[in-house]
Amino acid sequence: MKKNKPDAFVVTKDDGSWDLIGAGVMEKYAIKADVDNEGSKQLKSDGWEYGETLLEPLYDPSQLAELLEINTFHAQCCDVVATDAGGLNWTINPVPGREGSDESKIKAEEFIMRIRHGINKVLRKRDYDRRAMGYGAIEIIREGRSRTPPVNLVHIPSHLLRRHRDGVRVVQKVGTQTVWFVIYGANRDEKGKPYDVHADTGEKHKYNSLRPEERANELLWSMDYTPKSQYYGLAKVVPAIRAIYGDTSRADYNTAFFKNYGMPAFAVTVAGDFEDYDKVPGDPDYDVTQTLKYKISQQIKEVINNPHSAITILIPSEGEEGNVEIKLQPLSIETKEASFRMYRKDNRDEVLTAHRVPGYRIGINETGALGGSNTDEATKIYKMSVVEPLQSDNEEDINWLLRDEFDITDWQFSISEIDTRDMLEDIKIAGELFRMAAMTPRQLIEYFGERFGLKADSKNPYLNEYYINGVPLDSLYINMGVDPPGTGSVLRRLENDLSGVDGEDSDKSDGVEGRAVKDAFNRLRSRVSDAVTSRRST
Repeated sequence: MKKNKPDAFVVTKDDGSWDLIGAGVMEKYAIKADVDNEGSKQLKSDGWEYGETLLEPLYDPSQLAELLEINTFHAQCCDVVATDAGGLNWTINPVPGREGSDESKIKAEEFIMRIRHGINKVLRKRDYDRRAMGYGAIEIIREGRSRTPPVNLVHIPSHLLRRHRDGVRVVQKVGTQTVWFVIYGANRDEKGKPYDVHADTGEKHKYNSLRPEERANELLWSMDYTPKSQYYGLAKVVPAIRAIYGDTSRADYNTAFFKNYGMPAFAVTVAGDFEDYDKVPGDPDYDVTQTLKYKISQQIKEVINNPHSAITILIPSEGEEGNVEIKLQPLSIETKEASFRMYRKDNRDEVLTAHRVPGYRIGINETGALGGSNTDEATKIYKMSVVEPLQSDNEEDINWLLRDEFDITDWQFSISEIDTRDMLEDIKIAGELFRMAAMTPRQLIEYFGERFGLKADSKNPYLNEYYINGVPLDSLYINMGVDPPGTGSVLRRLENDLSGVDGEDSDKSDGVEGRAVKDAFNRLRSRVSDAVTSRRST
C-alpha cells in the first residue's frame, strides 16, 4: 500500500519562529539531495503512477527543467543550440535528381505556411526540450477524422509527457487531467493495420472510427540516444549536474560573505585570571545569557548587524592587576570577493563541454596565451557535431509528413543556415562550380533563389547551359578550333548511312551510285565546315 505524502512541512527558523512550507517546494530540491547524499542522480518522486502501464524516465524531467533556472550557462546552451537547429527560415528545394512539379511545391509551401506559430519556432521549442530533458515532441493536428491531412503542428511541453510500455501511446498530465496521444506512424497492430486511440481513456479503437474530438492526436517524437532507454532520451547536462550544484554552492558561499558585510570568521580566545559565570549547565539556576561565551557572541553579532561599529568586550578579572588577555583571531583574512573564481570557470567549462557549445556562442570571449583564437575551428566542429544532426532530424520529420500525408516526393523541406558565414561559404563554392562548368545558372537559382528572392525563367534556354569562366561551352569549342562534342560521330554516321557501307548494301559503295552518294556527302561536309568557320569568325 502506497503511503500518502504530507501536503506541508513545519520548518523552524533561527529566531525561534516557524513557517509552513509546501511539499512541492521541498521536493524541488530532491535532485540535489540525491546527488549530494546518495551519489545517485535517478529520481523517483515525480508524482506519477507507473506500475505496469507507464514507463518512468531516467531522470525527472520537471526537476531537470529546474536546472535551467539555477545555471546561466546551461540555460544559454540550451537556447543557442535550439535556435541554431530550429533555424530562422526555411526553404522548399527539389529532391536531387528529380524535376519537381510546381503543384507539389505549392502544396508543400501551403502546409508549412499554415503552421500558426511558424515551423521554425515549433522546431526550436522541441529542440530546447530535447536539449534540457533529453526528448521533445510536436503535436500533429489533423483536419478532422483520422484520414484527413494535417493542418497544423504545435509544440507540446515535454516534461508533462510519459510513455506507455507499448511504445505507441503517450499520456500528458496537468494537475488531475490527462490526455492521450500516439507516436506518429507507430499505431499499427500485429498485421500492420493502423488503429486509433481514445484521447480520454487511452483505449484502442478501429481506425477512423472515433470522432475528431475523441481521437488522440499524434506526436512527432525526438530524443537523444541512450542505451539505458528506448523511450526517453538522456539530457546532455546530466553528466554536469554536480558541476551545476557545485557552482550553486560557490555562489551561496560568496553571497553569505556579502550578507555579513565582509565580516571574516573570528576565533575569540580569553586567557588569564578572569571570572566567568559560576553556574554550570544542569544547574536549576543556570542562565546561558550570563556566560562570557554568550556575551561575546552577542557583541560580534551586533558588529555584523552594524558594519564598521566597534566591539566592546568587558571581562571581569580576579585580583587587582587584572591579568586577562583577549584575542580575536580572523580564521580567514584573504579577500572573498573573487573566491572560487577558478572553480566557477571549471564548472562553467564542464557545462559547455556537456553541451559541446563553444564559449563565444553564449557571449564568452576568450583568447589564447598568444592572443589567438580557435573560433573558426570551434564553429565547424559545433556545426557538424551539434547543429547539423538536430537539423537533420527536424528536416526528416517534416519531409516524412510531406511524403506520407501529401504524397510529395519531388520536393523537400530544408532549414536555412542561421550563420551567414556558412551561406557565404556556400556561395563561394557554388561560384567555383559554376566557373568550372559543373553547375548551370538554373541550378544556382534553384539553390539560392529562396534566400534572395530569385526566380528562373522557364523559357530561357541559356539557363540550362554550362559555362567555363563565363564563356558558354559551345563558344569555347569554336574559339579553340574544335568541333562541338559529338559533331564528328554524327557526320561519320551520316556518311555511313548515305554510302551504305553498313549491312547488305556495302557493295554499292564501289559503283556509280556509291560515288554519287560520296560526292553528295563531301559537298555536305564542306557546307558544315564553312558554317563552323563562319561562326568562329563571328
